[in-house]
Amino acid sequence: SHDSDFNFDYRVSFNDEDKGSIHYNYKDRPFFSSEMPGISVFAKEGEKIYYTYSTFMRGLDPFITTYQLLDLVPKGRDEDDNDNYKMGWVRHNDSY
Repeated sequence: SHDSDFNFDYRVSFNDEDKGSIHYNYKDRPFFSSEMPGISVFAKEGEKIYYTYSTFMRGLDPFITTYQLLDLVPKGRDEDDNDNYKMGWVRHNDSY
């Protein structure tokens, strides 16, 4: 997606003018980052390209093995229910 509008077209990148409210993961949300995670899948048949699937936020969990391991421990990810992005537990290694 380098040097293109791809991430903006598929609503995972946002500009300063988007601050306030963004449409991400199929609903309007408060702005909290200019880059958000997402995966899109396409299929090519002849010269036609089909947009077949997208997933965001929790749909990406199977690709992040750290989450798979954290889900096995007693406190899991230790997430706060009030955390919009559900990653409030992430800190820099010197911030614990």
